[in-house]
Amino acid sequence: MPDDQRKVFLDNLVSGTAAAHLPLAPGIKVSALHAGDRPGLALQVAREALQTGQLQRVLELRCEHALAFDGCFVYLDAQYALVIWHALPASNSALDKILSRMLSLAGLQALDTSSIR
Repeated sequence: MPDDQRKVFLDNLVSGTAAAHLPLAPGIKVSALHAGDRPGLALQVAREALQTGQLQRVLELRCEHALAFDGCFVYLDAQYALVIWHALPASNSALDKILSRMLSLAGLQALDTSSIR
């Protein structure tokens, strides 16, 4: 994902654009998602795009490195997509780092343009 697309997405997310979403690869996207009344950021990996053992690795990593992935909630949605959700932070400058952490937790560092710089 080019940096400018990521920046536009994060800007839209901060401004409250409900339809903010960013496709990263086939079956993988980042979008705005509310949990109850709490706005957040969700990394969604469709069931078809899940790698063998990916869910288990994500859950193990989340538990083994609880502090590093603090605030990340992992679950399967109604369509059995892997979802990693994080509440929007008080400081919008932290969003880029949160997205990088979420991609790392999912084992999708190759899709993280922020870490390539």
